[in-house]
Amino acid sequence: MNIKEKIDRYIASRRYRQVNSVLLCRDDEILVECHYNGFRENSRNVVLSVAKSIMSVCAGIALDRGLLQSLEDPVYQYIPVFRECRDPFHRMITVRHLLTMTSGICWNGGVHYHCPMMRQLRDSGDWISHIADCAVADVPGTKYNYKEWDVILLAKLLDKACGDMFDFMDENLFRPLGIESARWYQSPCGVYYSVGDGADNDNETKFALTALDMMKIGQLFLHEGMHRGERILSAEYIRQAVTPLKSNPAYGFLWWVGDDWYGCRGYGGQSVTVIPAENAVIVTQATPTDRGMGYFDLVGYCREVLQED
Repeated sequence: MNIKEKIDRYIASRRYRQVNSVLLCRDDEILVECHYNGFRENSRNVVLSVAKSIMSVCAGIALDRGLLQSLEDPVYQYIPVFRECRDPFHRMITVRHLLTMTSGICWNGGVHYHCPMMRQLRDSGDWISHIADCAVADVPGTKYNYKEWDVILLAKLLDKACGDMFDFMDENLFRPLGIESARWYQSPCGVYYSVGDGADNDNETKFALTALDMMKIGQLFLHEGMHRGERILSAEYIRQAVTPLKSNPAYGFLWWVGDDWYGCRGYGGQSVTVIPAENAVIVTQATPTDRGMGYFDLVGYCREVLQED
């Protein structure tokens, strides 16, 4: 039984009807690319929070090019409303805190992206001012809390530092990797938000990539920032991005970290898993549902298949 047949059988046995694509790559060779539900090699799947990891890459490129002077730069240096000190801790929040989800700003994520705090944000008219009005519940840098606030602030910060975040990312990341991306959603107040406007079932405005596109992001990290002999991102930034936080050993700079792997995770089964010791990348894509399936067992099974091959 070949690799594809094994994966097909596993998905069927688990009745994973929402899985759309699985891609396994080792030593820069695609070993298998499985597609289901009418998906093909060039089909795009929403990636949701995988985009957070891609924003981290954008921040690293901006840092490498001196558009960000340091990860310790205060947020207020780029977002003036945080200079107003609506909360006493605002002046303590840095770029590093946004990348590590440790800004300390109060957040309650709700359930399965049905988040009352995000609805209040969308109704506010001014996203950044609304976030600045939220209390800081923890001293910045002391406590990890996975939240949209930090990513939205990072998008605004990168927009200020780079001129236009998407244009910068397209020119310096997507196009060099051969990725074609539709422009990210921008809020009415001009803030880029990679998972669309947050409305239910609004996939048309959400960031989507092919499985091969996602693999290229994983390979960029696997190859320490190099792509076909061209330096895209510094190896030092990658090292920091996949170093576990003290406040959360499973997280780095918007990248998830395991014992012998690191990668990107998006709601509903979107994943890029990089396994340096095996020189391998595994990609999964699925249609998100309210069940919030992650399909981590499928990723684990793919690892077993790679080791057997």
